[in-house]
This record gives sequence, C-alpha cells and structure tokens, in this order.
Amino acid sequence: MTTPSPAIGAFWRAFSDAQASLQALPLRERVGAANALIDQHLEGLALEMSGDDADAVVDLIVTAHGSIERFPLVAQVVAAAPALPHYRVRAFRERTTQPDFPIGMEGFELSTAEVLVALEQDGGQAALEIRFGREIPSDYQDHARNMAFIMLDHVLGEYDFAVKVGAVDFVGEPDDAHTPWVPLSQLPPVFDRYWTETLGHTGHFPTGEAEWDGLELQFDCPIDEDGNELPPDDIDSDDAPETGVVMVNTSANAVAMRADLAYALTVDLAVPDTDTLTAVQDLQDQAATVLQVPQLGILVLTLMRAGRRQALYYVSDEQLAKQALAPLLLRDEAASLELKVAYDPAWSGYFEYAGYLSA
Repeated sequence: MTTPSPAIGAFWRAFSDAQASLQALPLRERVGAANALIDQHLEGLALEMSGDDADAVVDLIVTAHGSIERFPLVAQVVAAAPALPHYRVRAFRERTTQPDFPIGMEGFELSTAEVLVALEQDGGQAALEIRFGREIPSDYQDHARNMAFIMLDHVLGEYDFAVKVGAVDFVGEPDDAHTPWVPLSQLPPVFDRYWTETLGHTGHFPTGEAEWDGLELQFDCPIDEDGNELPPDDIDSDDAPETGVVMVNTSANAVAMRADLAYALTVDLAVPDTDTLTAVQDLQDQAATVLQVPQLGILVLTLMRAGRRQALYYVSDEQLAKQALAPLLLRDEAASLELKVAYDPAWSGYFEYAGYLSA
C-alpha cells in the first residue's frame, strides 16, 4: 500500500490530539471544528459526521464533494486513520437511507419525489435525463437544477454519482411516451438494476475464456481549419493518418468501474519484429494471469500502434500490481518498457475503444 503523505499523518495527529475537546462539543459544532483541522493540512477535503450528540461513536465521513481527482487522497486518508474510540472513519458520502426528502434554497423548496429521472447509456456510464414533476417558476429554474444535483449526490452517494453517472441533461416534457421515468426518491434500486442488467456491470470477475472483439482505427487524422477530418484525396502521403489495431476484452465489462479496480496500468513495449511481438504478447498475457488469479486486476485491451504493443489493465493497488509484475518486466523483451499508471475509476481508457464496438 502507498505510504501516507506527511500531510495526512499531520492531520491525523492533530485530530487525535483534539479528540477530548471535540467530544465536549455538540455534533454540529464538532463538525465545524474538525473541518478547521483538516483545512490546515489537506486541501479540497472535508469531514462530515453522522449520528446524534449523545452517540458514543459516530461515523466520520471523509469527502471530496464529488471531485474525482481527489478521490485517491480520500482513500489514503481513510486508510491511514488511527484507532479512534469515538469514530468510525469512512470514505465518501454514502447514499441516504431516506431518499424521499425535500430541500430548500432561498425561499424555494423541492422534494426528491418532484424530480423525475430517465436512464440512458453513455459509453459505459449511465446518462440521466431529468425533468420536474411540477411547475418551476422561471426565477427558480437555476435553483431547481442546482438542488437536483445536490439531491442526486445524496440519493446515489458521492462515489456512484461522480463515477457511474455520465451526462446529466435537463429536459422538458418527454418526446417518447414509452420512456420510463422514476421519481428521484425511488431511483437507487432502479439505477442499480440498470447498472447490472442493462449495462452489464455485474461486478463479478469473468471466469473461463475471455471474449475479445477487435477493430482497426486511424490516429492523428489530419483536419481542416474548422476541425473537420480531411477526405483521403486531400491528404499528403507524409500526413497520412496512423493505423492501429485494438483488441477489446468485452468480458471485462462485468467489472468495469468497480470501486476497487480504479487504477489504469499500461504495459507498453516495442515490437520491432515478429519474434519480439510473439514474446511481448506472451509476457502481457502472463501478466494478465498474474493479476487476475488473485483478482488484483484484469487485462481489458491491447493496442498495436507505431511499432509498439500496449496492454491496459485495471488494478486495485498500484504498488501491489507493480510488485506482482516485477519478475516479468525483467525479461529481455521488456527492455523497451514504458509503464504508465493513472487513476481512472470511470474506466475512460477502456470505453474510449469499447465504445466503438457498441456504436
């Protein structure tokens, strides 16, 4: 696991030292005091507490307010938490257990039962269309939309709303009478069924032989001054687009965007000749086995382009994955290795190509 940063250690020491004084405060004031502490050490994070003043132990929630780029920091802070007798430390604002609720803003009130949602596919994510089940005064249109976003965060939970939801569009009366609309207050089970049954993200690691599908793509296509792709007859031979061949593991869709497979790890190797290509393919396949058997990761696609073969894996822990692959990456055919890791919980690297298969 990643060693916590000095800032994380300093925050938890400050929080531990302040426990006695925090316990003397009512919960609302305690939250304010705790956030004053985290603000001194960790930018962009906040603390929430779930419980009552009289509770001996309350939930201490570390949130990034939906900012995906700070999600790794949230996880590191929670992983580094010391034993705290009065707190259960948790990552991300969870779904509310009572999704039927109203909120108010500047004299305007809206309830989750009055916000209607329809689900559509957006790459691997779920797109949301939203309309209101009551007349919204023109002066409050922007308020209503802001309130709907706040409600979605509470109803679906911080992580799911940030990672699993793609485009969110506000619409008027629906054109398609057959589109199923559900009140936001009833969305969670409907969303979860859509995620597993329609989008196929069951969360279960695939077993048996993987299913693969391939396509040939052109990269770096020349464009005109308006950004439109040039027709082939207008392209000089020196500017011809580069061709690449992508093979996509469609079986991997089952575990796409699983919260514990959020790191995209690319093993990129040169393949100057046929013999090297065979050796590199074997190495990348063995790496897939090394990662998948303990469910540490999964190979999701390969890309042949410009004399190199890239293999993209999604892994649960960057350091553990690198340690597991280290013996393979000492081979002669790995001398040209370019190893890249990125935090990509929405699996954009996978759906960038998998999306072409369903288009």
